[in-house]
Amino acid sequence: MKYSDEERGQFALAQQRSRNNDLHGTIEILSRLVAGKPRAAMFNATLANSLKAVGDITPAIEHFREAVKLVPNSEPYSLGLFHILWEHGRRDEAFDEMNRFMENANSADYRTILADFNMGRMDL
Repeated sequence: MKYSDEERGQFALAQQRSRNNDLHGTIEILSRLVAGKPRAAMFNATLANSLKAVGDITPAIEHFREAVKLVPNSEPYSLGLFHILWEHGRRDEAFDEMNRFMENANSADYRTILADFNMGRMDL
């Protein structure tokens, strides 16, 4: 996906605000970017991470799902969705996402998660 100079500048500003712990400012910028370019997986995933950080879980999951839908082979987007689902008790959905990703790709992170789960090292 191509981004305009304005979009790149706004994304850089959002990243800077995030580094400065201005998550609400980050979310404001990223929300505008997603509204203007809803098929930008990077904008959706970054917005999802920021929403998760402030505890706004339902829209965070929606934006992770959108990023995964747009770029289904992105391991970071898939892992982001898996972790937020897992952390919020939606274990079946988390495993569904893991299985979806692993059907077409090999992931050391998911293999580690499965090993930890099988060894009883993950909270249920």
